[in-house]
Amino acid sequence: MAVRKALRSSVKSGSKRYLAGILAVGFLGSCQNQPAEVPQSGESSRYVMVEVTEDNNTPTVDIEHYALVVPKGMDRKQDASAIMQVKRKWPLAMQSKNPADFDSILAKNFTFAGDGQLYNRDEYIQDRTAPSEWIITHVKYDNLTLHFFGDMALLSYQNRVTNENLLTKAVEIERISWGDMYVKEDGTWKLSTAHVIDYQIEDDGSVIVGNNND
Repeated sequence: MAVRKALRSSVKSGSKRYLAGILAVGFLGSCQNQPAEVPQSGESSRYVMVEVTEDNNTPTVDIEHYALVVPKGMDRKQDASAIMQVKRKWPLAMQSKNPADFDSILAKNFTFAGDGQLYNRDEYIQDRTAPSEWIITHVKYDNLTLHFFGDMALLSYQNRVTNENLLTKAVEIERISWGDMYVKEDGTWKLSTAHVIDYQIEDDGSVIVGNNND
């Protein structure tokens, strides 16, 4: 798959800064038409962090808990739960390769960024539903932090993706760090942007390919 090849290629110098910039631009662009409460310097005391335990009921997608950051006195647990359902459905869609599964969770202007390459919504769905000898068998998520800004939310996390080659039965494990943005469309939370910040491949527990340039 093209996205997979893009991630596995060597990282150009400064790619982390590039992806961080893309995420910031995407966030600010979405802010133009939506209310947002962005914390200013010295305002961190206005926010609280709550640890939320997930109903971890999907055998191939492992999300045990996440940190929820919200303004004091504001209850966003229902919104957070809806977003985490989308988060859980994303790898399930990759496993099913059903375009309808992607269509239900991706925003109209969805973009995917990895290794300096950008994919729009249609390109991404086409890539992820194309036939491939590699399949995702398990995904474990760690260090999830969800931060709300009005009707938008930012989710940062790491995941460990286990892939199996259908022809050779070879197993490949990817470690990926992400920054995602979610928006509300017609009252439903959708994934708006997904950006790879760091990417590594393991072999027998050892990292053999790493994209960790600053």
